[in-house]
Amino acid sequence: LAVTFTLLIAVAYAIHPITPVAMQRFQNKAMAEAEKASRETIPEYFYDYQSLDHFNHQDQRVYSQRYFKNDSFWAPEQNGPVFLQIGGEGAISSAYVVDDFEMVVYAQHHAALVVAVEHRFYGKSQPFSDISTPNLQYLSSQQALADVAQFIQWMIDTWDGVNENTQFVTFGCSYPGNLAAWFRLKYPQHTSGSVAGSSPVHAVLDFFQYLDVVDESLTAFTGIECDSRIRQATEQIENMLTTSSGQTQLQSDFKTCTMPNNTMDISTFMSDLMGNWMGTVQYNDEQGNPIDINYLCNIMNNDTMSAYDAYIQVNDLFLNMDNSDCLSISYEQMVQELSIVKALPFGVGFRQWTYQTCFEFGYYQTTDSPSTAQPFGNLVPIDYYLQMCNDTFSPNGEIVMNPAGNVDQTNALYGGNKPHGATKIVFVNGSIDPWHSISVTSDINDSVEAILIQGTAHCANTIPFVKGQYPLSLALAQEQVNVIIGNWLEDGNQ
Repeated sequence: LAVTFTLLIAVAYAIHPITPVAMQRFQNKAMAEAEKASRETIPEYFYDYQSLDHFNHQDQRVYSQRYFKNDSFWAPEQNGPVFLQIGGEGAISSAYVVDDFEMVVYAQHHAALVVAVEHRFYGKSQPFSDISTPNLQYLSSQQALADVAQFIQWMIDTWDGVNENTQFVTFGCSYPGNLAAWFRLKYPQHTSGSVAGSSPVHAVLDFFQYLDVVDESLTAFTGIECDSRIRQATEQIENMLTTSSGQTQLQSDFKTCTMPNNTMDISTFMSDLMGNWMGTVQYNDEQGNPIDINYLCNIMNNDTMSAYDAYIQVNDLFLNMDNSDCLSISYEQMVQELSIVKALPFGVGFRQWTYQTCFEFGYYQTTDSPSTAQPFGNLVPIDYYLQMCNDTFSPNGEIVMNPAGNVDQTNALYGGNKPHGATKIVFVNGSIDPWHSISVTSDINDSVEAILIQGTAHCANTIPFVKGQYPLSLALAQEQVNVIIGNWLEDGNQ
């Protein structure tokens, strides 16, 4: 399942705080997978005439958009459908169109052509030579959806076996799940239905509820002791941060690269520590990684050591996994890295995704919930992220920043998690996944259905079921999605 793990990282980076550790961790993994992908036999292709600005007809500039395709199961003579995976905040790869991705399993059932289209400004789909802030004005979900519509029309006009009667089903998970749902909402003429996995369609500036669900998942899996000991460790750390001697001891114990002695570095430090738990709860062993909720809580619940010492051991575990000598907690370093205007052809685009959070979605996983709701303290407030937006994209006040207004505008545009008037969308979420709290978890109408898979986490529906490794609820949900897709295809282009 190594390829699937890479895929899920590529489509769901929103789960992690934007910190130096997160950026380094996932770029290292992406580099390794990019090297592996270079040996893959499925070629990459480019659509060279994608419009830069779909909403300004005086601007006729174009760029090259990357895509992959797999026609192994396709029956064009039977007018077989096209299953289209929409890319998200990371580079795509051939993994999107091979058979260890559930969309491809569905394609085998329905004799479909499988296509994956990369999101503008990510991976190799770069409209400009750099990703400076003026250029990023063309980065938005609205432009990305229009890209997909133009790409589909190009397929209809030029691809052998694809025509006006060909049915398209769009897929996505996490942010691409949003795009899949929104594409059906905004361009119903181009898709017979959309499968939106783990899609946080309701934009939220201060997403403190994320940690509330992490707290609930920890308790549901292991009882209250693990949660309680995390809280004890956090309280001790917060007390130590108030004195210079305590800060010195924390630098030694948690192997931080620098001293946690200013407000922004302290927030980065605490975000790193809770991020270990957030990522673990988010995926909870869905890619065969033995470090799951039970593994970490077994460390925390070891009564031969204090809660504080157990928390250090958890941090050491992740440092060793990352092959890191020290824990980077420098806010200044993070902003410097986010300000680099060279786009990488692989991995997640942290600068680009940060731009989208500042200008469209928010999604900031803060500690602003009531102190009793989660065990990670209160030192990562919304102001930390708002300052990050300012320092990264308007350090000298060049742009009037309004993240709260941007979030409201996004929900007004798409309807949040109550997209009334939508048709033929299935929202699939996992009960452990903190993002399900801002997705659609109950049916909207007869054709907008919601499936909540008990015991699974983020993007679980994209992973082919393996008996004994995943709960049976996953297999049942995937079969339900397959039936829904079949019903859409029977209905035709409606």
